[in-house]
Amino acid sequence: MDFLKKLVKKSLQEHKPTNERQFFPLVFANYGEEEILRAIEVLLSGKLTMGERVLEFEKKFAEYLDAPYAVMVNSGSSANLLALSVASNKSRRYRLKEGDEVLIPAICWATSFAPIVQLGLIPKLVDIDPHTLNISVEHLKKMITKNTKAIFNVHILGNCSDMEEISFEINRNNLISFEDACESLGTTYNDKMLGTFSDFGTFSFYFSHHMTTIEGGMVVCKTLEDYDLLKCLRAHGWSRNLSNQTLYEKQNPEIDPRFLFVNLGYNLRPMEIQGAFGLEQLKKISSMNFQRKENVKKLKNVLTGHALWKNQLSFPESLRQVDPVWFGFPMFLHKIYISKRSKFQNYLLKNGIDSRPIISGNYALQPVYKQYGNKVTINELKGAQDIHERGIFVGCHTTSLSDEICLKFADIVLSFLS
Repeated sequence: MDFLKKLVKKSLQEHKPTNERQFFPLVFANYGEEEILRAIEVLLSGKLTMGERVLEFEKKFAEYLDAPYAVMVNSGSSANLLALSVASNKSRRYRLKEGDEVLIPAICWATSFAPIVQLGLIPKLVDIDPHTLNISVEHLKKMITKNTKAIFNVHILGNCSDMEEISFEINRNNLISFEDACESLGTTYNDKMLGTFSDFGTFSFYFSHHMTTIEGGMVVCKTLEDYDLLKCLRAHGWSRNLSNQTLYEKQNPEIDPRFLFVNLGYNLRPMEIQGAFGLEQLKKISSMNFQRKENVKKLKNVLTGHALWKNQLSFPESLRQVDPVWFGFPMFLHKIYISKRSKFQNYLLKNGIDSRPIISGNYALQPVYKQYGNKVTINELKGAQDIHERGIFVGCHTTSLSDEICLKFADIVLSFLS
């Protein structure tokens, strides 16, 4: 192992990931020697499919969030699919049924929206509060009807809405609740982690996210019933590792207990390498998240203190109860620049700054929504449309941004906007 350590260290020094075209990419690689060595250990062990390392990572991730149960999957998208599948499963005592309406923010990710349709549910878009980038609580209240059976909240870019008010509406209307916290790992509301307010919370460990297993995801839940269903549906619908496994075996003595299928399922299992990667990343998550927050402060201060600053941009806000861990650094162009948005982003890219729209933009404009969603007008989603037209984000990174990089970033951004 000492030989491997030296080899990995030497290789990282010689082949440090670089991007010659971008001095300010969306993400810098945030893994190192520790993760690579753990991955090599897995390969050498011969135990590659889901096993002890995944189980250990699940337990430690649940402890980090202070959540009762956690189940790892192969992506954040799979986490959303699995959570909604469990909530809709016939084995669940209180479940969603085909035709039930699910409220979802009008700015979301494709695989937050897709499972709702795939499971025969009806998605209803809720407008966004442009000050927070997140779901408008006032519009949410108006959208709840007798047909509403669930809320699938998506926490955008590390921020969130008023979780106390949203939780009140969920309880008052007896709704099944989901939080897509794939972009918000570590953000707290009144010192409680996002993803733990609802029946199900989902997380992504994709390469560019707060922590990475390269690909990977997690579902957290509150009850043993849901925990068993998550494990069952994650792996083919079989009975392995369920709390009532022996009961199923006694009821079906004629079937090999290793291959006893008790429900409809998928294969969404992660690999041991992902579990090993996650264990090392979890040790770093607090320091990486701290650095993200510091970088956002630094970028904002350099822009607003720049000689060319004339309020060309504005920035989202957080409620006083929220301690956000930003996924990226979001900015709103002043309205006079809306027509130049594409030119602005092309200019940034030419000058080494990668940027993105605010996730999907207004999802009502996406072709897939027009095909599968209910008709909705722009006037019904004014907040989402405002973000769609004016919002972009750039990386905020898990390592400290130097003063030189921040100043160069501000020079480039404000030169165009001057």
